[in-house]
Amino acid sequence: MEHVQKYEKRQGVDIGYHSSNLYPANRDVRVKKHGINKNFTLDEMITMAYNMVEKPNIIIKAGPNAKWYLKSFPKDAIESGIEKQKWRDVSRSTMYIIEWDL
Repeated sequence: MEHVQKYEKRQGVDIGYHSSNLYPANRDVRVKKHGINKNFTLDEMITMAYNMVEKPNIIIKAGPNAKWYLKSFPKDAIESGIEKQKWRDVSRSTMYIIEWDL
């Protein structure tokens, strides 16, 4: 977490949908079409995100035994993006909002 200036953890929320997902260049970490291997730790996901060209500012763990997702979302639109996802059950999701120290 050496490159993270600040991060915020939010329980029971998600943002965006499949169109906002980002993927690392290493395709071996992907599971099926949209997710990233569930066995990574948060620190490993942060390192993976930092090493990407387009740095995601959102990391989602969709549930305790679910895949990870990396997303990029404008900082000022995060609250409205969360509100747009209220139509589906995201109660098991954990969202980390990352501010990079660049």
